[in-house]
Amino acid sequence: MNRRPILAVVAALAVVSTVSCKKHHGGGDSILAPAMEISYAPKSSKPPVVITLNIGMTENVALSAMQAMFARVVTVNQSLWNVTEGQVRIGKVRFRDNTHPGSKSNQYNSLDLSTVDMLVWAPGDFNGPGISYVIVPGGRNGHFMGVPSNVANTTFLHEFGHFTFVLGWPPGPVLIDEYNTLPDDVGCLMELTFSPLRWCWTDNHQNQASQPRSCWSQILIDYPNFTYQNTNTAPAPPPDPDVEYTDTP
Repeated sequence: MNRRPILAVVAALAVVSTVSCKKHHGGGDSILAPAMEISYAPKSSKPPVVITLNIGMTENVALSAMQAMFARVVTVNQSLWNVTEGQVRIGKVRFRDNTHPGSKSNQYNSLDLSTVDMLVWAPGDFNGPGISYVIVPGGRNGHFMGVPSNVANTTFLHEFGHFTFVLGWPPGPVLIDEYNTLPDDVGCLMELTFSPLRWCWTDNHQNQASQPRSCWSQILIDYPNFTYQNTNTAPAPPPDPDVEYTDTP
């Protein structure tokens, strides 16, 4: 039976937004990865979960452009580590450029994403869906993210909310875009409310038909080895991810 991909999309609001997608175009060599490498948290994982990301820059860019994108990964890694209270972080990133030259972000259905977890487009080539996105299934391990190179950290972190987990509730296998249905929770990344940076819990989640329980309630159901103390911060900062660059001449 064919499975329809789930596309998580966030509309551009006054501050920031996010979205999900997948794609590939011939151009550049494949990014090779060892078998059994995880790019998101398999269901029932035991923390800390350390993921590896294969990131493709779609065009032939300067090394400095990949380094600038890595700086954004370092920042979102710190945020992800905090909102998971020290239970998920990015351990390694592989960058390769020139992976899908000439492509646009809305062409994800026609691109081969089998070797990447994430694609990065120049802002002028990012034409949706939304301002960033995640697709499930998609990418080399089943989860794929598409972003512009100027993605804001709060948008990036919202997308990692979709990207990181495999959930078993009726809305689908990812944390959902809660802003789609009123009333909004106060302080939830999936509502696009970022102060403080956190996912909702029983103290601030308002149940709706499309949002049957809080983000953390569902995470703890599907990840019984995880804990949540409602501190929304880690005991100590994470190490920066290791990084490799393959720069096309």
